[in-house]
Amino acid sequence: MKKLIIFICSLAIILTSLVLPVSAQNYLSSVETEKVKLNCEVDLLISLDDGSVIVEKNADKPYAPASLTKIMTALVVLKNTDDLNRVMTVNQAAIDSIAGTGSSTSGIKAGEQMSIYNMLCALLIPSGNDAAAALAIEYGGTIDGFVQMMNDTAKEIGCTNTHFDNPHGLDSATHKTTANDLAIMAKEALKFPAFETIVAQKTYMMPETNMNKERQLVNTNFLLNSAYVSYYNRNVKGIKTGSTEDAGRCLVSYASKDGYNYLAVAMGGDYRDSDGDGIEENQAFMDTNHMYNWAFKNLKYEVVTQEGQFICSVPLNYCWDMESVRLVALNEIMALVPQGNNSESVSFVPVDLPESIDAPVKKGDKIGTAKIMFAGQQIGTAELVVAEDANMSVLLYAKAMIQRVTSKTVFKIIFAVVVILVVAYAVMFFISNNRRRKKRALKMVKYNELQRNTRNNKNK
Repeated sequence: MKKLIIFICSLAIILTSLVLPVSAQNYLSSVETEKVKLNCEVDLLISLDDGSVIVEKNADKPYAPASLTKIMTALVVLKNTDDLNRVMTVNQAAIDSIAGTGSSTSGIKAGEQMSIYNMLCALLIPSGNDAAAALAIEYGGTIDGFVQMMNDTAKEIGCTNTHFDNPHGLDSATHKTTANDLAIMAKEALKFPAFETIVAQKTYMMPETNMNKERQLVNTNFLLNSAYVSYYNRNVKGIKTGSTEDAGRCLVSYASKDGYNYLAVAMGGDYRDSDGDGIEENQAFMDTNHMYNWAFKNLKYEVVTQEGQFICSVPLNYCWDMESVRLVALNEIMALVPQGNNSESVSFVPVDLPESIDAPVKKGDKIGTAKIMFAGQQIGTAELVVAEDANMSVLLYAKAMIQRVTSKTVFKIIFAVVVILVVAYAVMFFISNNRRRKKRALKMVKYNELQRNTRNNKNK
């Protein structure tokens, strides 16, 4: 009976794994409809609340990041400064390094004195390559020295497919990263309040300096600006745009609504009329809005595992009343899933469970874990505990111990030797006993003969 239970449990797990998709959870097909498509080469949407992946398209593909590079530039600066009000002087070499590139600038000049905070604003809001070069020389001694710091930091925070050649993002054959790595960089940078504040600003008034009058910086992220009706999203808080010939149109951003927080990456976008209004739109902006709008509308935290919910059974040894023990979830577990899905919409895959357990066990004893699966992705882990007490039967335990002992080779050898000795003893006993009988019979014959002789002598 126990073997049958093990077989049924194993078969159920195998069949469950067959019907689940092998790919990670990905709502790409749900986000895209007949009228709405994600047109960028790379798209990624993740939950900042629990880290779950919502939408993924080519997220591990190395791609030119353009000015998304400046997220790492800002991160290195923030990690290596204690005073954002410290004033630095823009190096002439920084201005010279981008001369003739035709790239975006913030209008700073060689010899201009600005605080580190204002330099970061010049870097992140109008996407100034001049600010990137100036900060690189200020913190790395040389641009190459700073780039090495960028690559070292990328490795330290867990980026596995990233290599930087410069601090601003101009195209270079080996200047590549991935959407997944950019998400890591962005989350790390958002740990700094100054970064979070700067990237969320639609505009910024740059204070007067020794070489420039007060001037307004305008954010290149049009999702922050209500003047851009096609792009504006009141839930978006930042972060950085990018655009080069190799990279196309790119955007890393994050958004919050009703307590839900997401981070999106879109790379390799172009300009096209994707909504049928006769106007070509930036597809990095469009993809980002489509992903956010779908997630905020459709995803909610739902209870996917009830406390005490039955998960599976495990065969039980040494118990007279029960052949198996039920395992249930220790706690209630919530996960981000499409609205209307609950504990009946998920499946469970037990992990590292023993083939059987020995009585006695107590209700609440922890036995193992189970993956909570939804749409092919693990969305959580449930700790498994015993559902009811199970006492040990001394008789069954003794029987099992006897069976265990008697099944061992050493016991079999000893038993065989004992049998041989017993047989040998029986044979020897039989032979010895037979000899004694013969001796007694002989003595009896002689005694009878002596008796007869005595009687005969008396008669004479």
